[in-house]
Amino acid sequence: MKGNVNEQIEKEALFGIVPVLNREKLYGFLDAVLILSGYCIATWSYTQGSYLATLVGFKQLLIGAFAGAILMLAIYQLPVILSVRYGIDIWIWLKAVFGHNGVMLMTVVIILINYPWYAVCADLFASSMGNLAALFGVTLPDFAPLVLRLLCVAIGTAIAYKGIGAITHTTRILVPLLLALGAVVVIVGFTKVPFDVIWNYRPADIGYTDSIIPYIISIEANFAFVITLVGGMGEVPRLAKKETAGFWAGVIGQGVSGSFFVVVGAVMAIAMQYVTGEMIDDPTLMLATLSVPALALSSLLLVAFANIGTQAVGSYIYGVMLKSSFRRANYRTLIIVLAVYAALLCVWGKIVEYFGSFLTISACVYAPLAALLFTDFFFVRKQKLDMRSAFGLEGHNAYNYTHGINWVGLFCVAAGVAMSLLIYDPVKGEVHNMTLFRLTPTGFSFLGTGLLYLLLSFVPPVRKYILADQTGSGESRC
Repeated sequence: MKGNVNEQIEKEALFGIVPVLNREKLYGFLDAVLILSGYCIATWSYTQGSYLATLVGFKQLLIGAFAGAILMLAIYQLPVILSVRYGIDIWIWLKAVFGHNGVMLMTVVIILINYPWYAVCADLFASSMGNLAALFGVTLPDFAPLVLRLLCVAIGTAIAYKGIGAITHTTRILVPLLLALGAVVVIVGFTKVPFDVIWNYRPADIGYTDSIIPYIISIEANFAFVITLVGGMGEVPRLAKKETAGFWAGVIGQGVSGSFFVVVGAVMAIAMQYVTGEMIDDPTLMLATLSVPALALSSLLLVAFANIGTQAVGSYIYGVMLKSSFRRANYRTLIIVLAVYAALLCVWGKIVEYFGSFLTISACVYAPLAALLFTDFFFVRKQKLDMRSAFGLEGHNAYNYTHGINWVGLFCVAAGVAMSLLIYDPVKGEVHNMTLFRLTPTGFSFLGTGLLYLLLSFVPPVRKYILADQTGSGESRC
């Protein structure tokens, strides 16, 4: 009986909201890096690389991809130490920022704007499998792409359904192979195409009279690409054994591995434009066109199934994130709900077509969210959280605020979104304020939201409202 109880507690820690104790921590630095690398080096990185290649030259792209991603990650991922220290998801901490009901609202918003990434994954999986079939001379029926997209979602969800153990074993094998594949793609690109063609590449028609605009948009795309990871940045680090391991695993796994694959995607797209006259972001088509059949076949299979691995990691991460807000819901039920949402987007089939706009719109919400977490953790609450109130224990109501909503936090998110849209329209691609645009929409929104929240915290009535856990409530804190 005791063993069954302990097993249930362990399951709730890994798939739910119970804090993970030090003795239950699973990951050292290497495993955490591999899982977070597997989370972000799906073939959507190739889509990002191809998109950046339409904006800037290769040298600018190379610097911007690594510098932009690592800079943003190193700043906004700092609060991930709270996940390691307390063994909790960041969405538990965010109950202090938004209130219990406010976190539920923000979680739904984040799922709606960010889970489309996994429809991108499924679309690229279908494309990869279609190219595999073409290598064997098989012509797939018109309905095959949709079936393959749904298959990617289904298999990835099934892996996540089995739990974190299956995900860990998958990434231990898949990520090193994917990194090796990335090196192969770069070698193929630079050997099949003259080195100078890629190194000195510049887009022919950027569509802007001022050359600084596409460069800033490219940096914004890099900021947006990594900041959209903030919603799920706590689930894996909370299982890490050391704070430094949890933090650097995110920066390196997402900032270095992820950026490497973005650059690989750009190399591929530029090479394909040189050879075929068309910039294509599908690595399977590039390898089939530029490399020997045996290498192409093995690489095609690996790239195709990488998307399933990413789908699995994403399902787990967002399932736990939802569980943090909807405490009574079952983890496995939640990942099935996520699978249904991704499947509906697959049926729609146009998410890749609107990739650039989708990316920036996502960042409109993620930048203020990341700013609030950063500012609250370091400067407002100063790394102190009332855990009993965060978990809604009876008699501990510091984070109930106004009917469960902290309107100050939600106001700051709305203000942050407005700051971003004030200087740039991501749908029409129009710059409204060139001076502030130089900070990038994501950068300006991150800085502006953090500063606004910090200044509001100095206003006595506001401070009393948002710091009910530290202004005489008498409740215990960590």
